[in-house]
Amino acid sequence: MISHSSKLWRVLGALVALSLIAAACGDSDDTSTSASTEAPAATTTTAAPTQVTTASGGEQTTTTGAATTTTESIPAPEGTLRFVEFSPVTTFNPAGAQTAQSAYLYPHYDTLTRQNADLSLAPGLATSWTQPESTVWEFTLRDDVVFHDGSAFNAQVAADNLDYHASFEGNPNGGTWAAYVATTVVDDSTIQVEFSVPAPQFPLEMSMVMGMMITPAALDGRDLTRDPHGSGPWIWSDSDSQAGVTEVFNLNENYWNPADQGVERVTVTAVPDNNARMNALLTGEADIMATTRDAQIQTGLDGGNILVSVPNYFPYVLITGRDGAIDEPLGNPLVRQAIALSMDRSAYSDAIHAGKADTLGGYYPPAFGEFYVSELDDKNDYDPDGARALLAEAGYADGLTLQIPIMPAINPHVELLVQMLGATGINVDLININNGELGPRTRAGEWGITWLRDLLVHPAKDLGKFTAPDGAFNPFNLDDVVPLHALLQEALAETDPETAKAMYGEVVEGLIDLGAVIPLGHGGQNGMHAPNVTGVTIGLNMQAALPHGVRIEG
Repeated sequence: MISHSSKLWRVLGALVALSLIAAACGDSDDTSTSASTEAPAATTTTAAPTQVTTASGGEQTTTTGAATTTTESIPAPEGTLRFVEFSPVTTFNPAGAQTAQSAYLYPHYDTLTRQNADLSLAPGLATSWTQPESTVWEFTLRDDVVFHDGSAFNAQVAADNLDYHASFEGNPNGGTWAAYVATTVVDDSTIQVEFSVPAPQFPLEMSMVMGMMITPAALDGRDLTRDPHGSGPWIWSDSDSQAGVTEVFNLNENYWNPADQGVERVTVTAVPDNNARMNALLTGEADIMATTRDAQIQTGLDGGNILVSVPNYFPYVLITGRDGAIDEPLGNPLVRQAIALSMDRSAYSDAIHAGKADTLGGYYPPAFGEFYVSELDDKNDYDPDGARALLAEAGYADGLTLQIPIMPAINPHVELLVQMLGATGINVDLININNGELGPRTRAGEWGITWLRDLLVHPAKDLGKFTAPDGAFNPFNLDDVVPLHALLQEALAETDPETAKAMYGEVVEGLIDLGAVIPLGHGGQNGMHAPNVTGVTIGLNMQAALPHGVRIEG
């Protein structure tokens, strides 16, 4: 029995033994096709954290989910699976959607790859993938998939989709496509995807919104905001849905893998208030609650519900305005260092995560074995006196004022941040914004410092957005990260895991030393579901559970 305490994430480190990338496809249950599970010829491996499922008794188990076709007899889909999400859908176009919107897109769209509950990769629309060259991924594709409009899925459609994602203006997942060169059609069921630099994380990213395939007729530039066109297990119903409230998806009778379809209907309802989402689960009005706060876990368990958690939640302070153009003090490295020393990670864990988060000072927690650097655990430990001394040295002995955005979904985080900064003489003018605006407006460079959180995946995705000259979270195109970006590219091309780990660690430490990223510890991305719901999986970089294979018993 493992209690939900800060020790949980250290325990998980001992459970890590799986590879997301080098294991290519994982195991296949497909008995009707010869789904290959070849490993790439050359790549770096990724030690994956393990999804943990905990019931009210506190016992912990790990489960694996089915993501491929089967000829075995399966029960017919029954009932309605009801999700409650923290925000409404912003767009049904996967090329314009953040991964936080995944609950609304996975019912309707298929992805090239899938994630099992153990976070290994499994086939989706792609049956296998290899890496014939360090900068090339080759995917073998299914030949039996039909989109909702009757169009066939094939290699040309996949290639056109990847081009569409890569060129879509304002794509919030631009980091996936930053090094994308082109996709070549080898034959009707094979594509090769080329990058300018190695992209070891790409097959994993193809299990997310970035790997969702749109029907070819809808790649003509039309507005897909409320007009999705996919091939997924369920089909969005405009007539049954209410924009901004509940989106409804009805069974796709012609789906290629009936094993995915445990229910006849999926609904996703936006419930911004955390307590209201929990109450919906406790009263039986919802089956799955997305984005469960740590402080709510015990309440949910006491109500007989089940926790599903992935230890990849990383909150941090991001300082993009290191040139001082928006807030002049941020241009001084001593001020940025003072901000880092003002952060009390233990207090943050207690107040925000109910003591269930760790208080480590690095970017990756121990669960990410190949990227975790223990030497960073004590980096920038809380030192308010040291922070005040640095401010005085920088010429701000009487204090200074910064602008930080706040929105309802992150009120507790930012309010605590303001309190910690205030204790060392840094005042904050809050900029009130709406839910869903934090990421886009940060990328647009509307402020110089903000609270953010990542769902950790791989250094190529996690770090590149800070280090690239045109990175999503380098909106002022600062060149202080140029050496770090060059080192990151070297690490991505490195075939020796230990060497690559050391290089990734240097990049992380460089970002922290610059004051670009100030870690606040690590927690879990949590969801909860009713005890009569089975087959629930949350993948990396997902805020909500996948609907595939989920069933409602009784």
